[in-house]
Amino acid sequence: METSEFGFWAMLIFWGSAVGGIVLAINWARLKGRNPVKRELLEKSLKQRLERGDLSREAYDQKLAALKDSD
Repeated sequence: METSEFGFWAMLIFWGSAVGGIVLAINWARLKGRNPVKRELLEKSLKQRLERGDLSREAYDQKLAALKDSD
């Protein structure tokens, strides 16, 4: 392989990884604000906490309303 061919491939790899990194960063930023847990699971967890006495009825209602408003 000649020196000029190595330079071409090195430049191609560099710019490919740079563009790929930017694309990954944009996708990560888009997904950052989303909650990966399903809403049904969150509601079930709140209900269990209410039944155990970890939450008051008012706190449960507030959290459930906030959960519904976020959708």
